[in-house]
Amino acid sequence: MIKAILQRPVSVLMLFLACVILGIITYNTLPVSLLPDIAIPEITVQVSGENTSARELENTVVKPIRRQLMQVGKLRDIQSETRDGSAIIRLKFDYGTDTDLAFIEVNEKIDAAMNNLPRDFRRPRVIKASATDLPVFYLNLTLKNDIPYAGTDEQQFLDLSEFADNVVKRRIEQLPEVAMADMTGLMYKHLQIVPDPALLESASITLSDIENVLSANNIEPGSMIVRDGYYEYNIKFSSLLRTPEDVRNIYIGKEGRLFQLKDLARIDVVRQPESGMSLINGKRAVTLGVIKQADETMKNLRKSLDETLDNLQRSYSDVEFTVNRNQTELLDYTISNLQENLILGFILVFIVALLFLGDGKSPLIIGISMTTALITTFIFFFLFGQSMNIITLSGLILALGNMIDSSIVVTDVITQYRKQGYALEDACEKGTREVIMPIFSSTLTTISVFVPLVFMSGIAGALFTAEAFAVTIGMLVSYLTGIIMLPVLYKIAYGKKFTNKNIEKFFISAQEKIDAVLFPAYDKGIRYVFNHKVFFIVLLAIAIPLCVFLFRVMPKTSMPDISYVESIVTVEWNENIHVDENARRISELLQTTEEHAVENAAYIGQRQYLLDKDNDLTATEAQLYLKTDKPSGIASLETHISDWVRHHYPDAVITFSPPENIFEKIFDTGEAEMIVQLYPRNREDIPEPSSIRQMEASLAASTGEQAENVPFEHQFVITTDREKLLLYGVTQQEVSQTLKTAFRDNQVAVLRSFQQYLPISITGKQQSIQDVLQQTLLYGYPADRSQPIRVPLAALVSLTPGEDIKTIIAGKNGEYIPLYHYHTDQPEKLMEKAAETVRQEGSWDVAFSGNFFSNRQMLKELVIILLISILLMYFILASQFENFLQPLIVLAEIPIDIAFALVVLWLTGHTLNLMSAIGIVVTIGVILTDSILKIDLINELRKGGMPLMEAIHTGGVRRLRAIIMTALTSLFSMIPILFTFDIGSELQKPLAIAMISAMTIGTVVSIFLIPLLYWAIYRKKIEN
Repeated sequence: MIKAILQRPVSVLMLFLACVILGIITYNTLPVSLLPDIAIPEITVQVSGENTSARELENTVVKPIRRQLMQVGKLRDIQSETRDGSAIIRLKFDYGTDTDLAFIEVNEKIDAAMNNLPRDFRRPRVIKASATDLPVFYLNLTLKNDIPYAGTDEQQFLDLSEFADNVVKRRIEQLPEVAMADMTGLMYKHLQIVPDPALLESASITLSDIENVLSANNIEPGSMIVRDGYYEYNIKFSSLLRTPEDVRNIYIGKEGRLFQLKDLARIDVVRQPESGMSLINGKRAVTLGVIKQADETMKNLRKSLDETLDNLQRSYSDVEFTVNRNQTELLDYTISNLQENLILGFILVFIVALLFLGDGKSPLIIGISMTTALITTFIFFFLFGQSMNIITLSGLILALGNMIDSSIVVTDVITQYRKQGYALEDACEKGTREVIMPIFSSTLTTISVFVPLVFMSGIAGALFTAEAFAVTIGMLVSYLTGIIMLPVLYKIAYGKKFTNKNIEKFFISAQEKIDAVLFPAYDKGIRYVFNHKVFFIVLLAIAIPLCVFLFRVMPKTSMPDISYVESIVTVEWNENIHVDENARRISELLQTTEEHAVENAAYIGQRQYLLDKDNDLTATEAQLYLKTDKPSGIASLETHISDWVRHHYPDAVITFSPPENIFEKIFDTGEAEMIVQLYPRNREDIPEPSSIRQMEASLAASTGEQAENVPFEHQFVITTDREKLLLYGVTQQEVSQTLKTAFRDNQVAVLRSFQQYLPISITGKQQSIQDVLQQTLLYGYPADRSQPIRVPLAALVSLTPGEDIKTIIAGKNGEYIPLYHYHTDQPEKLMEKAAETVRQEGSWDVAFSGNFFSNRQMLKELVIILLISILLMYFILASQFENFLQPLIVLAEIPIDIAFALVVLWLTGHTLNLMSAIGIVVTIGVILTDSILKIDLINELRKGGMPLMEAIHTGGVRRLRAIIMTALTSLFSMIPILFTFDIGSELQKPLAIAMISAMTIGTVVSIFLIPLLYWAIYRKKIEN
């Protein structure tokens, strides 16, 4: 076959040229994304229960729904979080579950649960988790004349809210690349009716009378058809309230007297009471989260939005438009850095080949061959639907060093045959034929490392399927290029004389200088090893227990720590404050961060987003977004915020998390390391706050680790006296309406203007709870009196203070109290001490969850994968060598490579995580190539009758340059990753460090120790 290929060079070159052209075309059409398209096996159920306490909502709605949902198939975990007025139920499924079918089944279970829910309860909303729901960036609208941290003009901000809702949102959503512009921070208007109690009393008019007359004057009974001769007319009846003046002019008749509503109450259009707001750099803002269409590219979206924002800025000069949390910048920065790493690695690899091969033609041949292989790979990306993302690009970088190995080995062997006096075509044929099977075996051994990764459970398996695809395709294409295209190029290039003698002399001189250092060093090193045989054999033997020891003591995490210049800070004040006080505290805090942060934003209280309800806040919570100029500033900024909050508000609960992006959404890296779950032993009892606080203190004392405080909320419970209601002839409805009006929460109708709807609310003046109860009077109609009497509200109700958990958490085993430990050095000891303390206390049961368990499971899988990979490599090598013993010689270097890589990772401050473990496993497959080629050559030399020691030395010398070159090319392809700091490079950095360290020690072992093992085994056979 090789001979036939060499005789048809033009056909071969045209075939590969066609592949290059197709590769360039497909590269420009490949989609670009941050991560591969990974389905997130999660479904969220959003429960809304306005004016319902958390405890009531949990008992009457959430618990029945949760019991139904626990019957859904392939459900891995379920957790509910219930707060006042809303609840979230999160369902996590086994990876690979068809979420479309699960979505249908969840809806069926909710339909079944509806029969057991309150009759007027609104059906919960079911949402599938999707990475495309994340906004690609946030657009903030502020008033240019606003002064930071000084508040804003109410009327101007109302106008800005209306402009954002009616103009900006519509303009953006009209773009074909935009799926939705989700909004928060809006200020809304409502029509406020404030009755005059004295006038109402003199007119004998009640609040019920006002509500009834508003309802009677705000109806639309419909229309009727009237015939008139040959014609028909549609006659429409309407008494809808359209303007505030319509409301003011409503007439009320009472006891023969006629009043207008404006005579009895003050009626104005004012802002609605707010439950949340948005800030950007200290200014009140309207924030729009722009969500991309799933099939659109970031490039097209950014271009369209830039044009739209330019037009808006020119047209509305008094409004300031700012963009933050820009995912397009993250994507561009990450992808461009990885592409630069790929190009830089390519250049470094080319320089190594240029210096080692002794002339300008061989590196050029290798460069053309490698470029062809790399570009051809993109055709398979297109055919198999892969995108350009940080995983597939890093896979190509990983394969880059391996992609050149085939070309180097083929070129080196052909050159050796030419130096032995073979004709050019014969050297090309013989050299290529000699290494076809060894290179194929080494390629398969590397691929065999990746194949088991596909079977990892969860999202990690899906993620590294993409990386395995990139490496596998890259290596297979480079193998075919190396044995088909490269010999043809070699024949063409060396068939013509090199005309520039100076350049030729330079390369020859460079090679001679390298050889003058390389070969004497090899001779000296191999003599030293053989003079200290026992020491080095013992060193290989103790590598196995050392490897086990290091694996046990190394700190372990699921994913590498990523350096960010952004941080999300969530503050729960743990006090019953209103939104305005919350805003005051946050503004005060943000002012102190100005010397640390270059940009800040904040959500205060509830957010108005439609899609992000599962992460909603309450009125006593706030979420801050802070950006620094460099990653090192984040730690000091977070320390400053934590110290400030704990100094001024010691009861507050504060947490820090990475910025929200697709990476965090997929891997959920913000989960606590350990969660202690406290279950009341008597599941029917509601745990008392004092009992929870006591348990918190006991666990902190026994474990020596303080968990995040459990947030509580103070409540007031108003209970009506039913006997007195009957005695005074007052209905429950009248009490409820009066309380709503007094507490400014009584919406009774809607003003349907032509452009917008305005709620109509009857409100009282701002008063304390005690003043409302003491000063508010109701009309009573006792049976023993002919005239109504005025009854104080305090005579009909009682007020008692209370306290409960702010958020009720429940899972498969029911309600529990979670204690979050985000950083713990000894999780096993923490579990042991916590379990002992809970057992001694007696009224609680305990369970544990958190990242620790998923990390441990992942690493167990990696160990199994490593063993499977080694087994596969053994089978491949046994078939290559036709021997059961020689593969063990090759595999003997694995323990020392792993041990050295673990030591370097520990010294550089990295953990044993998914990426570093992949780096170690991959390097094992790569580094064994050197030993395979060397042992294969030694076997061939011994078959030719060469003595054992001479065969070992000759094989070492002939393969030395190729081994050094392949090691350097693999190292140099990874080195650029160490000097870039985007999310893609930092994700791959532990992998690069593991590969570089394992490759370095592996090369030394392959050159010096593998020959020693070979000698130790076959020396005895020769002696026998």
